[in-house]
Amino acid sequence: LKPHVDETAGSRAFRMPGSSVTQLATGSLLLAGSAWVAPAFITTAVGRPEPSSPSTSQLRGTSAGTQETPGLGAVVPVGLAALGLAVGGQLKQRKQTATRRRFFGGEPAPAAKKAESYKDFADPWLGSADLGFDPLKLAVQGGIFDTKASAVPETTYYNYRESEVKHGRFAMGAFLAIFAEAADRGALFKQLGFAAEDKLDGTLGLDEVQAPVLLIGLGYQALAEYNLQRDETDGNILSVEYKKDRLPGDLGFDPLGLGVGPGSDIKGLHNIEVNSGRLAMIGVTSFLFKEFLVKDPELASKIL
Repeated sequence: LKPHVDETAGSRAFRMPGSSVTQLATGSLLLAGSAWVAPAFITTAVGRPEPSSPSTSQLRGTSAGTQETPGLGAVVPVGLAALGLAVGGQLKQRKQTATRRRFFGGEPAPAAKKAESYKDFADPWLGSADLGFDPLKLAVQGGIFDTKASAVPETTYYNYRESEVKHGRFAMGAFLAIFAEAADRGALFKQLGFAAEDKLDGTLGLDEVQAPVLLIGLGYQALAEYNLQRDETDGNILSVEYKKDRLPGDLGFDPLGLGVGPGSDIKGLHNIEVNSGRLAMIGVTSFLFKEFLVKDPELASKIL
């Protein structure tokens, strides 16, 4: 019997191929034929008559004094036993094959394909922020965030996404902090071509209002990271545990409720945040580069 899996019903069913039907039919015909011709060749004498006279000739099976029984008692059980063994062997063989196919599919399971790009991970949170830019393939190279046995192929990519969001937040805060101090504002407007005086020194204004604001931001970030790591089960404090249903960078901070309620688009807000953070990182880096390298002709000539 050949097993097959009924995919629509979700249960196994058995079907008998044509070759098995032919074998069973042939065996049945042989059994019936042997039973029919057996009386002509095999007899079992229960009682043998006394010979009456030499001149009395009788046909076999017509003597009234002779009790003859056809030998079906020996042939039929043997035939049935042989046919039963054949059918049983077929059933056992097919059942073993069905079991192997059910658990192993008949062949070894193919090895999981290694991701060649971050696009192979099918990030459900990535939208307009996906610019297809990863020339060094950092998202699929391990060795930093996936050192524990609990790591999965998406761990490295997920941690890079987490880091990008958090660095973008710090950059946005730093860029806004420029406008909170006079020396920073003057330096920025001077770089943009406005009539302003650049009085910014090496302290970057941290001796004024930026210092306490920066400390508060770092403290809140450290507390949020601690709470995040406390709820994880990967055993790696240097890595964020991969959770497909968790938004990268989500620290549970949404005082305005922008990501909840009807009509909210948390995925869209996330991509806006990522793109804004990238612009802020570029802006702050450019500002510092011009302020401390390009502005000094002697230093710029040595480096550039």
